Formats: sequence, structure tokens, C-alpha cells
Amino acid sequence: MVDTRDQGLALETFAPGDMRARIEAYDWAATSLGLRETWSPSLNFAVDMIVASRFPSALRWGSELVLIYNDAYAPMLGERHPRVLGKSFAEAPPTSAADAEGPERAILTGASGGTVIEDLFLTTIHPDGSVTDGYFTIRLSPMPDAAAPSGVGGVLIALNDVTRRVQAEQALRSSEERYELALQAASGVGTWDWDIVGDRIYADPRYAVFHSVDPERAAGGLPFADYRKAVHPDDFARLLKSGRADLKTTGDFDEEYRLIQADGSIRWVQTRGRVERNAQGWAVRHRGVMVDITERKRIEQALEAAQADLRIAVDAAGLGRWDHNPQTGERLWDKRCREIYGLPDNMIENPLDILERLVHPDDLPSLMDAIRAAMDPANDNTINREYRIRRDGDGALRWLETFGQAFFDDDRCIRFVGVVSDVTERKEAEADQVLREATMALALDAGNVGTWDYDVRKRQLRWSERGYDMFGMTPGADAGLDDFFAAMHPEDREPTRKALLAAMDPVRRAYIDVEYRTIGRDDRQERWISAKGRGFFDEAGKPTRVVGATVDITDRKRAELHLRLLVNELNHRVKNSLATIQAIAAQTFHAARSLPQAQEAFSARIVALAEAHDLLTRENWEGADLLDLLGRLEDLHGGPGRFTTEGGSVRLSPRMALSLSMALHELATNAVKYGALSTQKGQVRIAWTVVPGPVHPRLALTWTESGGPPVSPPTRRGFGSRLIERGLASELSGEAHIDFRPEGVVCRIEAALDG
Repeated sequence: MVDTRDQGLALETFAPGDMRARIEAYDWAATSLGLRETWSPSLNFAVDMIVASRFPSALRWGSELVLIYNDAYAPMLGERHPRVLGKSFAEAPPTSAADAEGPERAILTGASGGTVIEDLFLTTIHPDGSVTDGYFTIRLSPMPDAAAPSGVGGVLIALNDVTRRVQAEQALRSSEERYELALQAASGVGTWDWDIVGDRIYADPRYAVFHSVDPERAAGGLPFADYRKAVHPDDFARLLKSGRADLKTTGDFDEEYRLIQADGSIRWVQTRGRVERNAQGWAVRHRGVMVDITERKRIEQALEAAQADLRIAVDAAGLGRWDHNPQTGERLWDKRCREIYGLPDNMIENPLDILERLVHPDDLPSLMDAIRAAMDPANDNTINREYRIRRDGDGALRWLETFGQAFFDDDRCIRFVGVVSDVTERKEAEADQVLREATMALALDAGNVGTWDYDVRKRQLRWSERGYDMFGMTPGADAGLDDFFAAMHPEDREPTRKALLAAMDPVRRAYIDVEYRTIGRDDRQERWISAKGRGFFDEAGKPTRVVGATVDITDRKRAELHLRLLVNELNHRVKNSLATIQAIAAQTFHAARSLPQAQEAFSARIVALAEAHDLLTRENWEGADLLDLLGRLEDLHGGPGRFTTEGGSVRLSPRMALSLSMALHELATNAVKYGALSTQKGQVRIAWTVVPGPVHPRLALTWTESGGPPVSPPTRRGFGSRLIERGLASELSGEAHIDFRPEGVVCRIEAALDG
């Protein structure tokens, strides 16, 4: 069983995110890569490169594709970090397409020059435990290694976060170590002594072996032609030309060239020699040493290739590079860096002076604090800041972002390197996005609109605060798709479910436009909801999300229902009103009454009917209050001073309000003509109460006249009396009785309150 823990060092030894320490402490001897001291310069350089990078980067190295990664890549591994460090594919298979064995094998064998995976969806677990989702561009690139059979030692896995819609920004760190090979005479692998006049080269065994010459014969001297056979054909002409020039004009010889070994392999050598001349100035001897620089050449070529790859990546990302040595004052800002700041190509001024001159005053203090913190050995030695500048030359306001790292020797900062990029477009896009979101929030708030977002893959349903309100739930409560359908009226679930499935159908891709009822999960209130939305699909045509908006249309639905009821009631009332008018006309215009009298009585009764209709219209035909009805009666027949009312508010149905209004109008009309209201001191007392009934409560009302002329019973019953006594009985399922007392008329009315 393979121990997946860090070898020889407890986990708590490391600070969070310190991959450099983890890599250095790891027991690499237990892997196919072997001891760290035996690693090739290409592998060492590649590891230094990714560890210095602030961008998510990893290496798969060797035939077993052993995994090495940096701090920024660790969150991509989630809970698998750090136990997968140093593991092969077989020991710790990857869990995402960012790390795929097939493409990496193709790169490792030289069959592929690299692979790019665009917009890959990944979940990142950050050191603080937070989880974010994002899209990344993955680049798999070959890492040259001359020691590898294919010339490719491993695969560089570089991730670029494109969620924020910016160009790939890779934190590229230039290597702190530059390879220098000091060639000293004492380190030579071979010596020679050429007798130019006699054309005999005397060489030691090491020099002879490198030139595929028998050491014993070389010791006795061999002609130049025997040695030249080993020189690489591509280098011979250059070497011959340089040698002849040195023999004629100079005393020293220093050249690098290739030698073909007996086994067919190629070795690089450097030769240093000195020409001896006679009294006449002719070259007579040429002595020197030869050094094997094959390893140095391989390292230089690997370094050159790696630096070329870095330059290409930096240029592609639009990054400017800066490099500063605080101890020597040496500084370098490349062309792109100067372009970003708007500086000319000639010698630049002190970087701190540039920052103080160009950085926005509001951003300068925090930037300088970040620089000082990065150069303090007690801190993490890195910088990552966004700040504004007034670009030199045109004064344009630009947003910049810089990444950098400081390197130390005995707590002295000996190098501070990094990259800078112009992120103005990204910042403008972010500001525009914030404005759009604020505008959208205001629009949603003004329209009382809720929003929802259904993640098809995770089956997660997210609602806005108003969305929760529309389902009678506490905002922020845990609620999924099942809760959504559970809170829906049973009759509306299936149509809504079909609309959702149609929106997720890659063929139909229908828009959602449904209305349904909800029963509040927490408050149990019924609401009408209008929902609109649409689905979104990936490149394979599979649904990924369904988003939309909801509006509470309960008031509208109630208004529509009320309107239908009102229309029905109006139809009913129009018919009843026409029948009532017809009855009034028939009873009023009879032969026993003169036409002027009939016209007056008819008009008064029509006015009373109209007054009752006006009162109901103001109440949207939902009914009327008895106090309002009596108030209109008082206004029409003498004012409040002539009436005394005793009783509280009673709500009347439209039907009862019309019938009672007509009855009271008849009593008031008779009182004005013949009764208490025909004199100055006459009074009408109206008293009522509500009493229990077998089904509905009943209204008991008494009309009492006083102070008028003496009353005698009529010889016959007129239309008014019949309207009161018979009409109320039939219309209201009640009864009415008129008592013609000498001191004044008394009418008692009792009817059911069916409203």
C-alpha cells in the first residue's frame, strides 16, 4: 500500500499554501523520479517555474506522469490535496478533464505538440473552506528534456480563469538561477600539443578518446587529419576558418564545437589554446585544453527553450515583465511593461519615482505598503495589487494589476520580479456589470418580480427573496425543486411540470409561460403566480440551467374574479331593475291618479332606486352599509335634523340594500306628504338591531313618526304600502307591517342578512 501522506514531515509543519516546502520535504526517492539531487535541470527548472507562479499550474513528469503542482493549483484538487503530490496516474487518478491521461501521453511521446481545453467548468475549494464554480482554459504543453527518449520530459498543465472574461493571465516567474559554467584549465578533460611545422598532435588519453583516436598512438603524435574526423560536419568549416584566423593574427584560441563519439553520440566541447610563434612570427606550436560542456549545452538549450515558452506565454497574455535588484540598483522593465505605463523605450527612471508620479493618489499609499510588505522577509514575499495610473504621455486613466515575488539571501531582498497587465477593460466590464445588476435589482423591486435559477446538473433551485415570499417561505430557507412542486396547488402541478420539461428539451427549447397557484409552505396562503423563463444548454445540447422570473398576480386574479361576479351581478340587477321599474310604472300610472301626480310619484321612486344604485356602485356592488343608506335618505328628505337614528353599522347585500332603500323611500315620501315630515316640528325615529336567526342573522328595524298631523288608516292600500309589506316579504324572505296610529305611522321591518 502506498503511503499518501507527506513523507517524513507532519502536515501541521506546513503553513497553508506552502507548496515549495512540501515539494522540498517530499520523499521523491520513493517515486519514479528518484532523488531530488538526480533530477535533470529541465525538471528542476520546470518545478521552480510553477512554484514561483501565482497561476494554477502543475506538472506531469516521466513515464508514470508523476504529479507536481503549485499553491494556486491546490484548490483545484479539493480534498485530494496534498495527498496526490508525487503520485502517478495509477496511484491517484484525476477527477476532472483538466488532467487527462490520453492527451498527456500523446505530448510525452512527442505525438502531440500540446492541447488546449476551452472553458472547462471546475469547482474550486479554497483554503478558507469556501467553494466557487468557474470556467477555465486548460493548456497542456510539452516541457523539453534532452534526457527523455522523445525529448519531452513532462507536461505542463496551466489553468487560466476566464470567468471574469479577461485574457489568460499566467503568473510567470523568471528563474532565479542562471546557469554559468566556469571553465578552468584545471577542469579540462583533455590536453593537446600541436607541432604545427611537423603536423603532429600529441594528446592525453582523454583528448584522444573524445576524438575517437587510440590513446597510445595519440601519445606518440598523430597528424591533424586523424583528429578532424570526429568533428561534426556542421561545425568543421566554421572551426577551420576560426583556427586559420587565430594562427595568422592572434595568440589565443577559444571555440565550442561538437564531436561525434565512437558510439555515435554527440558531445559538446570547449577548447582553449595559445599559439606560439618563432622569431619570424610564424606559428610553430599550438597548446591547449579541452572541456566537456555537453551538460552545460543541454541545460542552456533547455533553459532557452523554457524561456522562449515563457516569453510566448507572457506576450500572448499581454503581460509586461519587471525585474529589480534592490542591492545593486539594477532594474529591467520590458517593452510591454513600458507600453502599459506609456513610457518611452529609452532608459527608464527609478521605478519608485515612476509609481509616485503616475499612480493615482488614492491608490498610491496602499500600493507602496504592499511593495514594502513583499520586500519584508517576515511576510509572504508576494504582491498582488490592482491600482490606477495616469498613463504617461496621454494622461489616460488605466487600471493595472501586478503580481510579483521577492527573493532573499540572509534576509536581504536580492531580487524582486513580477508581471503587470492592463485590466482596464475588465474593471470597466465589472463596473458595468455592477450597474446592470443594480438597475436590474431596482427594476425587479419596482415590478415586485422574483427570480429563480435551476441548476439541472445539481438539481439545485435558487430563489430571490421575493421568490421565497411568493411561496410563503422564509427567505433563505432550504428549498429545492421538490419543495417547489409541493407548495403548488395540486391541479396546477402537472401543467407546470410539462412546461419545465419542454424548456429543458434540447429539441423544443420552449419558453416557459405559465400561471399556477401556490399554497404557502409556512403561511398556508393561496397565491396566484405568473412564471416566465427559458433553458440554457451546453455544446452537447444538454440542459444546464433554467432561469426565469415570477410575478404575484393574486390581486389581478381576484380582480378578474370580482369582475366576472360583478358582470353577472350587473346582468341580474339590470333585469331586476327593469322589472322593478316596470312594476313601479304599472302601479303608479293607474286610472285612479292624475297624470301629474303619477309622474311625480314615478320620478320620486325612480330617484330612490337610482340613489340605491349609486350607493352600490361606489361599493363596487359588493353591498352597502345601512348607515350610508340612511344618510342618503336624510339628505333627500329634510336633512339630519328631521331624523333620529339608533343603531350600529350593518352590512347589507346588494339585493337587500335596493329593497330596503325603496321601502324607506316610500315611508319618507308619505311622511313628507301626509305625515311627520309635512310639518316643521315633525320627527322620524329609525331604530334597528340585529337578532339571531335560524340560518342568518336578521335585521329588525322600526320606523316611528311623531309630531305630525293626526293619522287615520287609509281606506285602501296604495302601491307604496304594498311595496313595503309584500315586496320585502318576497324579496328578502322577511316581513313588514305598517301601523297607522293617530300619533304617527309606525312600520316594523324584519329581514334576513344573507350577506
